[in-house]
Amino acid sequence: MTAKTKLERLREDNSYLADIPDTIRIPPLGDRQEEVIKPIEVASIDDIAFAQLALQAKSSALYGEIDALRRVYDMARKNGSLGADNALDAVTSKKGGK
Repeated sequence: MTAKTKLERLREDNSYLADIPDTIRIPPLGDRQEEVIKPIEVASIDDIAFAQLALQAKSSALYGEIDALRRVYDMARKNGSLGADNALDAVTSKKGGK
């Protein structure tokens, strides 16, 4: 039987850390033009902070896209469109909506 790594023990001992990734992506910073992928077991506190900021930016962009799609859907339905109707045509026309 092999000994468990620090990461395996951390995941087992702290259920709220079960989703901690094996690696993190650190975006280009300063003079460094390339993203760095680093194993979490050797990451510094700053590495994690920069990786978290990059993920938050991606999350914000994703939420913006989700919200825009929801708005198109809502507008189309308010205009009386049905599921098979073209989404953008449905937004720009008014079939039965106000």
